[in-house]
Amino acid sequence: MAHTNEALLIIDYTNDFVADEGALTCGKTGQVLAPQIIALADEFLQQDGWVYLPTDVHRPHDPYHPESKLFPPHNVRGTWGRAFYGSLAPWYDAHQAEDHVNMFDKTRYSAFAGTPLDLRLR
Repeated sequence: MAHTNEALLIIDYTNDFVADEGALTCGKTGQVLAPQIIALADEFLQQDGWVYLPTDVHRPHDPYHPESKLFPPHNVRGTWGRAFYGSLAPWYDAHQAEDHVNMFDKTRYSAFAGTPLDLRLR
């Protein structure tokens, strides 16, 4: 499968959303995906594709963010909760300098709202 000009989106695969101790964890359902996510990411890079990692970020107890009233603090910048979960963390560390790997902040549910994702995909 040729991946040139195709992108893999890895959205919000962080400790707070996936790890057992995460603030808003999906638990085992998300945890079992780690090997497949890494395999797909490697495949995309090997075939000159793109890997985008739009990742939720917040400030603790932000009174102006609508999620603050709905959820406990999560994915706070610089915390364990916002770090990539499991094997994605070392994978990203090893590949983050590559042109075809891009992580960027998102502050809403959508990976498109207020991010460069739309432009990058075009």
